[in-house]
Amino acid sequence: MFGWPRCHSATALPDAPKKILKIRTSTPFRDCVSAVHGVVFKFCESAGRARPSKGGAMAPPLHPLFFELQAQDPLIKPTSRLASRELRRNTGRMQSSDAEAPVESKWRILALLFTARCVMGMQFESVGALGPLLRAEGLDYARLGILVGAYLAPSVLVALPGGIMVQRLGERTTLLLCAALMFAGAVVDLSSDWNARLLARIIAGTGGVVFTIAGTKMIADLFTGRQFGLAMAALAGSWPCGIALALIALPPIADKFGLMGASMALVILTLMALILLFALPKQARPSAPLSAAFPGATVTAAVAIAGLVGGTANATFANAFAFGPLLLTERGYTAEIAASHVSVALWVTIAAIPVGGALAIRRGSGIWIAAASLLLAAVGMAAVPVSDHDVLIFAALGLVAGLSGATFASLPTWALPAQARAVGMGIFFSAFYAGMLALPPIAGVFAHRAGGAGVAFDVAAVALLIAMPLLGAFAALVSTPRSASAAVEEGAA
Repeated sequence: MFGWPRCHSATALPDAPKKILKIRTSTPFRDCVSAVHGVVFKFCESAGRARPSKGGAMAPPLHPLFFELQAQDPLIKPTSRLASRELRRNTGRMQSSDAEAPVESKWRILALLFTARCVMGMQFESVGALGPLLRAEGLDYARLGILVGAYLAPSVLVALPGGIMVQRLGERTTLLLCAALMFAGAVVDLSSDWNARLLARIIAGTGGVVFTIAGTKMIADLFTGRQFGLAMAALAGSWPCGIALALIALPPIADKFGLMGASMALVILTLMALILLFALPKQARPSAPLSAAFPGATVTAAVAIAGLVGGTANATFANAFAFGPLLLTERGYTAEIAASHVSVALWVTIAAIPVGGALAIRRGSGIWIAAASLLLAAVGMAAVPVSDHDVLIFAALGLVAGLSGATFASLPTWALPAQARAVGMGIFFSAFYAGMLALPPIAGVFAHRAGGAGVAFDVAAVALLIAMPLLGAFAALVSTPRSASAAVEEGAA
């Protein structure tokens, strides 16, 4: 409004005499405000423009630092009714991301993130979609499981540093760097060597992990209320959308052009995603101190548990999409038909995501939705190896995933204060990807020993049942007095 630089902390002006800024109303009202205005204007006269006072003279503008101090100390007052209205307007502007970003801008940002993360889902699922062809080249189930898990292998190590990177560099710069890593991984994957493929998955997965952290934090900052649930659902839905596209598009491409053709398609898609992300609006580099960005112990525990629960749920579905085509080819289906049957789950997931976004708004109902989805998914996973109604079961699993996807993605936001969101998301995704990393190799080893892919679904069912008491622990932490409502004070400590 006044062209001020963004200032979210008193530490941004280290030389400001804070004792003067803390003058109370025990002093005459006009003298108090004059002192506050004089001190702030001394440091900001070159950044803001003066506004006329009632007497016609030019008075210094109210700096955003004043609004933060007034929020911390309600006894600090503005000089006039006009300034009071300005205070309320600017306080709302500083606290609401919706007011900062134009409506069309934030939805455009969501569309860009959806597209790029959809490509990320295709890159992740490429091993599962091309599994039968990779098996024909001599890869066993264990190595396939390693390739599936390798995409998320760096996650536990890079998630927390990735959150710190988002805090220091901003979302846009981080997203561009991550998309560049995804493109580099796709280029390395053009090699048919096993070690090169493994390295390609690790490089691309590093970019994908931090991309998810930065994208989730950006959506949480831009959207509030009902829009937040829908936006988070859309971002969560980009992942299954990419997986579904991989299952449908990559096998026909590989049949016609070979595995090299499918790999080249991923190179083109990741390059397009990188180019599209340059359309993201530029941001000022965050200036908040890093110490204020770390949540407290209670919030950290809640966020880590939420990450384990969400990671387990997502890992079991990813496990189904990776081993589902293999199970159906064992029953005599062709690779294309097997992939299309499994992709039914993903299309149902995408269709159910908007409803899941509306359900994810409230924390109380969200806990029950998450618990019910874990139980129903466990039953569905156990039924896949023993039932011939594979399309129906995969559709039911997709419905469960769609209705609960936004809820699992929203779990950390119920506990994290705004200033700790970037680092907190890093903690959440460290635990999240720990669960996702562990399950596919374990399922692959059991499938290799059993000589069939059906055992992988039994492993997934057991993992979902184990996640239920963890969800109860998270619910207990966020419902205590030092939970989401008190997380702001704890995160600032």
